[in-house]
This record gives sequence, structure tokens and C-alpha cells, in this order.
Amino acid sequence: MKNDQLRMKNNKIISIFISTFLWVTVSSSQSLNAQGEEGLQLQDFSYWANLCASQKEAKNYEEALEACDQAIALNPNEPQAWIDRGDIQRALNNYAEAAASYGQVIRLEPRHSEAWAKRCAANIQLANYEAAITDCETALQIDETWNQVTRAYALYHQGLALWGQAEREKALFSFDLAVQSNPDYSLAWAQRCLLLSQFDQTNDALNSCERALQVNGDWGNRTPAIAWTNRGKILAQLRQYDAALESYDQALAIDPKDATAWTEQGKVLLIIGQLGEALTSQEWALKIRPDYALALANQCATLNQLSQYEDALAACDQAIQEGDGRWGEEGAAYAWSHRADALTGLGRFQEALASANRAVALNPDYADPWSSRGATLWFMGRFEEALGATEQAIAINPNSSKGWFNYARILTTLGEYNEARAAYQRALLGDANVGNILTLAEIWVNLSGLDFRLQRYQEAITAAERAIGINPDLAAAWYNRGLSLMALNQYRDAVVTYNRAIAIDAENADFWAGKGIALRFLEQYPQALEALQTALELNPSHPQALVNQEFVMQKLQTPNGMEALPNSGVR
Repeated sequence: MKNDQLRMKNNKIISIFISTFLWVTVSSSQSLNAQGEEGLQLQDFSYWANLCASQKEAKNYEEALEACDQAIALNPNEPQAWIDRGDIQRALNNYAEAAASYGQVIRLEPRHSEAWAKRCAANIQLANYEAAITDCETALQIDETWNQVTRAYALYHQGLALWGQAEREKALFSFDLAVQSNPDYSLAWAQRCLLLSQFDQTNDALNSCERALQVNGDWGNRTPAIAWTNRGKILAQLRQYDAALESYDQALAIDPKDATAWTEQGKVLLIIGQLGEALTSQEWALKIRPDYALALANQCATLNQLSQYEDALAACDQAIQEGDGRWGEEGAAYAWSHRADALTGLGRFQEALASANRAVALNPDYADPWSSRGATLWFMGRFEEALGATEQAIAINPNSSKGWFNYARILTTLGEYNEARAAYQRALLGDANVGNILTLAEIWVNLSGLDFRLQRYQEAITAAERAIGINPDLAAAWYNRGLSLMALNQYRDAVVTYNRAIAIDAENADFWAGKGIALRFLEQYPQALEALQTALELNPSHPQALVNQEFVMQKLQTPNGMEALPNSGVR
């Protein structure tokens, strides 16, 4: 009995052992099969090539690149894997790697037009325009194996490369051929629009942008935002600023990450004097592309208008030293010119002159650097040279309000008041008259000061009031108005006007002195003395305040304080 029980127990143990062994064996077999399948996948070119293509389609570019590299490691002689790898590298902005990948396709299949055309596109991003032109021409000459692209694609990129080489007529011809080959090529229509604007063919340019939007066809790797942005640029050139801003709003509604639309919007906002909004637009552009050269330069220009010269200089320096080289039509000269303005604002005139000279050397047909150079030379007391530089600015752009404004200031310094007045009038008729309200206010306030010198007091008051109408916080305009009111013996109004100036800038000794002199003529001697003493606290050597304080103190010492006032009290 015991033996039977023992035998049964042993059988159970053996059964459990066998069962366990079988389970382990089966599990191990399943594991080996799984490892085998995984191993087969690791060695399966088609698996990795298909994974690469699907991940590329899903825009999972890092994962797609890993899959492509696996596929190529298994079979480096398959052109499509290299094409996909090039496309992915372009999407990741790795343009040199993209060009190299397309080059591998060309090595394997020299008559592969798609590879030639795509390498052309990659070389454009690298600013290798000569190589890009050759690649696109080769693609068109071979005219085989286009696959994912077309002849229109090659013609379009040929146009971009020619444009990069400043061969604008040839570029326009290529764009024309591209849209003839594919009338639904919206991207080509949109870029054709911008190029036409550089030929001053603004109506044709706008029509091309409208065509791009109406067709709404092939946008390549872009969106309709590019057409709206280019349309905005043209409308800004036409000084249709409200319409331009509407176009930029449309672009940003489609693509809020369009750095170009943000910076161009900011540029228009700067022109119309909305400086806070302009700065915000540039900040958005730089959040998207921190090294965007044009956005940094536009930020510099805006900060200059806000008199934040240190920050402006830093932005211009970053644009020049660390920027991505994406400039506007004026090129890097735009940043150098505004750098000169920032340095002039900081009183660093030698450095400012060097920057202005650099801008002129880069783009001698750009008016603003000549004007900046003239302003800097004026501050340095080199008036004849300043006059020559400013004349050059006006010759390049007779519509430049900045040029005429600086010209007028230099002529005023040279005592040529009538010629200076005529120059201010030209400045008022120039480009500042449409949009740039801040510059317009500065012109009016300077004209009011000149009219005061010419004893044209009523005209001086009118000019000051025009400046105040544009910018009520322009203290100099209130001060100039007060001076002319004094000259017309309108002392009570003058006191009110000086109070407005003081409310804006209470640290200006001239404003307090003006108020004190006006109160003196109103025979309000205690109040006059208080204002004059404030002026002298701010500037102890203020000549008008000293003379008039002495007179007022004498009057306050007399029994009636009613003696006649000498004419020398107002200077």
C-alpha cells in the first residue's frame, strides 16, 4: 500500500516536471520564433524602406530617417530610399545632407530628373545658386523619371536660383514657363507675384497673387499664406497699408508660424507709427525663427524709433553676426544702416559713421544709409560732407522724407534758412506723408522751430499744432508753440502751452524757463520766480533763466512791483 502511494506521488512529481519542461520548451520555441521573425525584419530591406516612406508621409521625420538609414545599410543601391532620405533631410532643414542623398541617386541613375530637380532645390537653400541652376537645367534636359515632381517643379526652382543670382529677367521667364507647364501651380504664381513687384509691375504682380489664391492648386511644401504675404508686401510698396495689414492677417490666420508674415506685418506697423504692435510682431517672428536676420533688423529699426538705442544696437549686431542671411530687398545694408542710427543715438559717432559707410558699400543704390551717414556727419560738425551725403540720398530717392528732413537740418545749421524751409516742405510731401506719422511729426516740429527763427510766428504755431495733432506727447512741439505765442505777446496761452510741455517732460530746463518768462510778462512775479528757479535747479547755467530771475527778484523787492519790463528779458 505504501509502495503504491509512493509510486503515485512520484508519478505526480514526474508529471509536474514534464509539464513544466514542456511549458518551458514551448515558451522557448515561441521566443525563438519571435526573435527569428524580428531578425528577419531587421534584415528585410522592404520592411525598412516601407517604414521610411510611411513615416515620411506621417511627417515623423526623425523616425523616418532612422528607417531610411536601416534600409540603405541593407541595400545602398536602391534610388528610392535615397530619394526618401533626401526629402526627409530637407524637411528637417538639413540641406547639405539632402543634397548629398540626391547625389547618391544621380550616381546610381544619372538620368533621374527627380533627383536632379530636388538637388537643385536643396542647393537653393544652401545659396549654392550656380550649382542649383546647373542641376535644374540638367533635370529639364534629361526629361526622364520625374516620379513625384514635374517639369514645372524644375522650372520654378530654376527661377528661384536665377533670382538668387540677381538674374531677375531670366527668373521671371522661368516662372512664366513653370505656370505655362502647370497652370495650377499656385506656389509659382505666388513667387512670380513677388518678383514682378521688383520690376514695378505692381498690377501684374497683384494679379499673379490673386491667381495663386484663386487656383489654390499646387502649393508644394507651402500654404496659401505665402500668396497673402507676398500680396501684403506689394500693397505696402503701394502705401496701401491697411490693405497690406489685412493680407498679413489672412496669412497668419492660415499659418501662425509664418515668420515672414509676422516681420512684414511689423514693418508696416512701424511705418504707420504703431510701435508697440510693431515690436510685438517682430518678437513673434523671432520666437519662430530666432536667427531670422530681417526680423532682427526690423526689431532694431523699431527700437531706434523708441529711442531704445542700446537694445536696437544689440538687435542689429545679432542680425549681422548671428542672423540666417535672410534679408529683404536692401540686403544686409538695411541692418548696417539702422546700426548706424543706433550708434548715432548713443553718441558713438565714429562707429556710426563706419556702419553707415559699410551700408553704403554693400548697397550704394539704397538711400537710407546715405541719409544716416549725413546725419552722423552733421552731429560730428562735418557739415559740408553731411550735405553731400544727404544730397546723394535725395538723388537716389527724391521721395525720401528722411533724406529731405536731414538735408533741411544741415542747411539750418549752415544758416541757409530759406533753403532749409523749402527742404522741410519737400520732406512733408515725401514718403512720410503716407503712413510714417512719427517722422511726419518730427518734420512739422522742426519746421515750426525754423519758422520761429524766420519770425513767421503764426506759421510756426500752425506747424507746431500739426505736430501735436499727430503726436500729442511731443514735448518739443508744445515748447515751440509756446515760443511763438510769446513772440505774439500771447503770454497767457504760452503759460498753458508750457504747462503741457512740462507735464510730458518735467526735467527740461527750457520748458520751465519759458513758463517763467511768460509769467514774468504777465507780472505774476512769485510764480515766475518759482518756475525760473526750477529751471536753474535743472540747469544752473541756463542763460535766459538767470537773466529773468534777476529781473523778477528786483521786481519783487520794489514796493509795487510794477516797473516797465526791459525787452532783453526774452531771448
